[in-house]
Amino acid sequence: MNKSHIKQTFGKASKTYDREAPVQQWAAELLIGYIEGLNLKSVGHCLEIGCGTGFLSEKVYRLFPAADWLITDLSAEMLDQCKARFPVGKNITFQVMDGEKPTVHEHYDLIVSSLAFQWFYDLSGSLHHLSELLNPEGRLIFTTLGPDTFIEWRQLFEAYEQPVGLHRYPSVSELNSYVFDGCRVDFTSHHKTQNYRDGFAFLKALKTIGAQVPQSGYRPLSAGALRKMLKALGSDEQGCTMTYEILLGEIVREKDK
Repeated sequence: MNKSHIKQTFGKASKTYDREAPVQQWAAELLIGYIEGLNLKSVGHCLEIGCGTGFLSEKVYRLFPAADWLITDLSAEMLDQCKARFPVGKNITFQVMDGEKPTVHEHYDLIVSSLAFQWFYDLSGSLHHLSELLNPEGRLIFTTLGPDTFIEWRQLFEAYEQPVGLHRYPSVSELNSYVFDGCRVDFTSHHKTQNYRDGFAFLKALKTIGAQVPQSGYRPLSAGALRKMLKALGSDEQGCTMTYEILLGEIVREKDK
């Protein structure tokens, strides 16, 4: 993945993102519901990675309004959209930052992120680094994408014997095998189906939210071949249904003995 390309793509999509991001909103609600169920106490120092336009930021801030927040994103344009959701003078700092290489030296009671970690080069290494930023009993809670995401698109390309430019996403069992010193790890899988008018509408939605970045080195199909694939994916008559697998993860740093 080319981080500069990702940054540019999401920056261009910052003003249209909310219109075509129902799955992203659903994932943020899933994460919020999980955090609410934990009934956390003594949350004073918080960090958000990859805030986007602020679906999660706004909701999680309401849970811990007295905490000090650092809210970050790779894209300055996305960060500006998020910032507009909050009144001036709140206990929040906004910062452009690559969450995979955080430029912070603080420790946090809570680190959150929704659908940002699938853009990391090295997920295991990044989670290890972020887990080291947790205070004792601190939690890193996030959502990312699993391997069933866009399975209809993958299967179609396989049927037509075409190379797939989609990224490889880790399974829930793979993530549950991760080991971080002094931490407990727990991942669960959740499936969400999203309906589109047709295959073209699905691809347009990806572009609208800036999520059409393929694997590095992928050579796109010709315009004619792409039209053929999109027509096979779904038409006005039958519609297009796409699966998203959302993995919800929690890493908890154990209390010092």
